[in-house]
Amino acid sequence: MDPGFAPRDRANRMFDAYGALLTAQQRRLLQRYYQDDLSLGEIAEQMRVTRQAVHDGLRRALVAMERYERALGLVAAGRPAGARRGGEHYFTPSPTSPRRPALLRATLRGAGWAFEAAAGVFSHRRLDPGTRLLIETMRVGRADRVLDLGCGYGPIGLVAASLAPRGGAWLVDANVRAARLALANAARNRLRNVRVIVGDAASAVQACSMDVVFTNPPIRAGRRVVRAFIDDAWRVLRPGGRFYLVARTAQGAKTLARLIDARFGAVREVALARGYRVFEAARTPEGGAAVHPDSRTERALPIPSVHEETARV
Repeated sequence: MDPGFAPRDRANRMFDAYGALLTAQQRRLLQRYYQDDLSLGEIAEQMRVTRQAVHDGLRRALVAMERYERALGLVAAGRPAGARRGGEHYFTPSPTSPRRPALLRATLRGAGWAFEAAAGVFSHRRLDPGTRLLIETMRVGRADRVLDLGCGYGPIGLVAASLAPRGGAWLVDANVRAARLALANAARNRLRNVRVIVGDAASAVQACSMDVVFTNPPIRAGRRVVRAFIDDAWRVLRPGGRFYLVARTAQGAKTLARLIDARFGAVREVALARGYRVFEAARTPEGGAAVHPDSRTERALPIPSVHEETARV
């Protein structure tokens, strides 16, 4: 595993295996840091403690999980991710946790938006700062065909759809709950040029059919999944089409930039704010390096009710 992913991937796997053995405070810290993508300062503000207290609490939680791992070895034995008793990853295909719905409001690209979110979906308590930065940075033409990989409840793809009234937006997520929320949010915001697809990466999207692809990738799903997103973005983009990816610097953004460069042949950083970086790459007629055959995750998860409703949005 790439060094940029290894520490967080191990922490996630240990949390899956041993989260139930931690104190409630330790679980809250780990969930906010690893699931909600909050910074130490943001967690400190929410929990009304110092940043140092958050840092020390996370360190103690990690030490405790390493102690359990030395004694029990569940991570080394390959206990699957997403098996935590007290919660689920936002990339879990079919969340079973209580929904706890919330309505999030935001001003994006100068317009007001409302998004229904729920537990079991990425950044369900607030609009993720990386998502906001990508939305404010991305270039979308009025007739563009756009694709949002790992759409969550839909903010990136839906804003893109509003900027492309003569084009269309395809939103893809493996999480059924996220896909249904994205579909509902398309209707809530009166967007009719949207299609929502349940599946892994972009296996259902035709090659060379998109003008722009965006992703705020599920880094904690692991390097293989993120690399599949990058490979699929290249595959579905037309020559000259643009790819945008946002990631937090502390979560391996520079490592992701190297993966994009290897696939597309060139990459540039187009935005940096609050610890997040937005990268842009373009597909040339010659393309980048060959697709890594071991990186593809094309298992589709068709949900008829979602596809039927999509046609009516």
